[in-house]
Amino acid sequence: MPLKLARDLLQDRYARVLRRTLEVLMVALPVMLWFSIAYTINTAQTVGVAIFTVVTYGLYLLLYLGHERWVGPMLIALLVSYTTWDIVAYGSVRSAGAIGYLCAVVAAGIMTGRRTLAAVILLCVALLAGLTWAEMAGIITRDEYSVSPTFWLSHVTALVGVAIGTATSRQQVQRAVADLQLEVERRTQAERELQRSEHQLRRVFELSPAGIVVQSVNTREILDMNPAFERIFGYTREEYIGTKDHTSLWMDPRQRNAMLAELLEHGRISSREIVGRRRDGKSFHALISSEIGGVGDERIIVSTIADTSVEVEARRSLQRSQELFRKAFDFSPMNMMISRASDGVFLAVNSAEGSVQGYTRDELLGRSAVDTGSWASEEQRLQFVERLRREGQVMRLETRMRHKHGHMVDCAIWAVIVDIDGEDCVLSCSLNMTEEKRREAVLLDVARGVSGETGESFFRQLTQSLAGALGADMVMVGEIDEAREVQTLALWSDGSVQANMRYALSGTPCDTAAGFDDMCSYLDRVHEIFPHDHALADGGFRAYMGMALRDPAGRPIGILAALWRTPQPTSADRDALVRIFASRGAAELIRLRHERQILLLNEGLEQRVAERTAELRATNAELESFAYSVSHDLQTPLRGIDGFTALLGQQLGDALSPEQQRMFGRVRINVARMGELIADLLGLAKVSKREMRLEMVDLSALAAQVGESLRQTQPGREIRISVAPGLHAECDRSLARIALENLLGNAVKYTRPREVASIEIGAAPGEQGVLYIRDNGVGFDMEYADKLFKPFTRLHHDHEFEGSGVGLATVHRILERHGGGITGSGRVDDGATFRFSFERTPAD
Repeated sequence: MPLKLARDLLQDRYARVLRRTLEVLMVALPVMLWFSIAYTINTAQTVGVAIFTVVTYGLYLLLYLGHERWVGPMLIALLVSYTTWDIVAYGSVRSAGAIGYLCAVVAAGIMTGRRTLAAVILLCVALLAGLTWAEMAGIITRDEYSVSPTFWLSHVTALVGVAIGTATSRQQVQRAVADLQLEVERRTQAERELQRSEHQLRRVFELSPAGIVVQSVNTREILDMNPAFERIFGYTREEYIGTKDHTSLWMDPRQRNAMLAELLEHGRISSREIVGRRRDGKSFHALISSEIGGVGDERIIVSTIADTSVEVEARRSLQRSQELFRKAFDFSPMNMMISRASDGVFLAVNSAEGSVQGYTRDELLGRSAVDTGSWASEEQRLQFVERLRREGQVMRLETRMRHKHGHMVDCAIWAVIVDIDGEDCVLSCSLNMTEEKRREAVLLDVARGVSGETGESFFRQLTQSLAGALGADMVMVGEIDEAREVQTLALWSDGSVQANMRYALSGTPCDTAAGFDDMCSYLDRVHEIFPHDHALADGGFRAYMGMALRDPAGRPIGILAALWRTPQPTSADRDALVRIFASRGAAELIRLRHERQILLLNEGLEQRVAERTAELRATNAELESFAYSVSHDLQTPLRGIDGFTALLGQQLGDALSPEQQRMFGRVRINVARMGELIADLLGLAKVSKREMRLEMVDLSALAAQVGESLRQTQPGREIRISVAPGLHAECDRSLARIALENLLGNAVKYTRPREVASIEIGAAPGEQGVLYIRDNGVGFDMEYADKLFKPFTRLHHDHEFEGSGVGLATVHRILERHGGGITGSGRVDDGATFRFSFERTPAD
């Protein structure tokens, strides 16, 4: 413990002793002064008491003002002076004031050091000796030795003052000793804590994962380093402690010199990136923090080094990943965008060509998906986001978006939820489905061709539809005669019907196509391959596709050809479409030839009827052959694609990346969808050519049976079907059941969101033979009512209600065959009503 602290504590205690002593004197001296005045015999003694009293009050004032350093010695001097004065004034050392020397010695012992105490004792002894000699020599004399209360009071004051001073001094000394003892314990505890802290710091130093090195500021000598420093740099303590050359730790010594200069100027450096060198010469990335501590020659530099090589590499990998993502995002041919899930605002949009909605990147950024027409309403967008959160991702959601010019665009969406800076966002890509819808429209045209026009009208429709589907500049269908010449039956060129013509097969690509069993294709420079066909050069045609139309015996009887003025790429979809059209064209040409033959038969009515019946049967057989041709031409390749894709996926297994697996899945999904379309197309064709057996059918009973069957398939729903009694019609029972199954099935399906489904079947009032089916389902927008009965056309999304769009088309076809018809009306979210009738006509 420092000596100054002890002295300060003792000084504080002595100040308290001095205060108590002065307080006793301040009480006793006025009383003594009063007694001296009242019983005075010696005026000099009274003056001495008065002076003593005044000086005592002055000393107390100095003590109050904080000058306790001077009060003690002055009090001792006052006691010695007053005692000498009183002895001289009394005339004898036997004066009561002589006890003041004792008080002065006691005060010196309490309030001063040993030297001062010895000096006071010697002074008092000398003064007593001198005064005693003076009395013995008769210099000072006393004639009468009488006593008074003042004598008594002087001794009492001296005794009380000494007693109080001694007791107070002892008490204060004890307190000081106790305080010192507490201070010693506190300091001891502090030293223990300091030692513990130093031990902990040492453990931290030793166990720190960051390298720590301590070096002298003046000498640059390494004083200490921890094990982490050894691991990072590869040097041992024995090798490196005491060294002064540290350039070997830096790949670039200039970096070290610059950092040292900055450290000496500012006193510390924090988290500075450096490139260090290990003992084996390899470089590594690190963060260094240094600080100068201590004073004078004891100043040191403490540096911590954290090896950040892993973090730097991870950061670089992240940057590479971000760069790869950015490039994949920016250069993707598909429209990709990132929007906030909360409000749909676009945060990032790539610059893919052919934007689905026609907007540029800058036109979309900062705007919401609802504002740009990606979603019809905010409610619809939120439902999509909720589905994303629930399912994690959405794959190929077919929907419609509004183009910037106002028209609607068919598209498909793929989307997933991603986290960006702690906020949910939607990463989505969209694909324009216009081309795919166009191909579906082509299939619809084929379906129309099956039951549509015949003869020349049919072939004009065929060439027009094929030209639109293929984007061809010219499409021609012609008949080959015995002279190996072609007479066109329909010619569509540059967007309009052209006059038919006749030309020789020889030297043309059609001659080659007639000899092929399958497709004949020249995708570029066909005019160079067939230089004698001047029509190719004159028309500027460069690409040609043709397929022979064959009779049941396999003989070429016609040709279907498409020509382009630009080179064409290979396309399996295009080839399949040409085969479909060629198959249907061949069937119609065969029928047309048979019809010609029938018209030439004019001998014998019975023979003519029999032959025509046979020819009609043959035509129906050809129609059935066409159906099987469609099945073979499309379903068989589709099954092959599906099978080989599945087999290839199994063989590759885990070798496929997630993206490649997704692409395999997309192929199989599209194959399955095409298979469903073809199956529905064949079903529609079968309904069209099925032989009808008309009879009077109880439609009320038939509808009740169908309704009960539908209820049993959905036991969890409350479905109320009300069928009016007495509904009859002359129709084919099987086809009527198919029609009712489709109509009631649609009503049950589209009332699914209702707690109670209400379906009503009855006769339209005042309209003979007209029936109706009414439901309380989701209804539809009358703007699209003209599309209700078109095959493969749907007014609701697949994720809302399942289906292929063939049901109502089938009903329409059945009622048309009976000579009747069907219409539909409804409102969105307010149900729908379908009015229909069975009427037999002479044509049936």
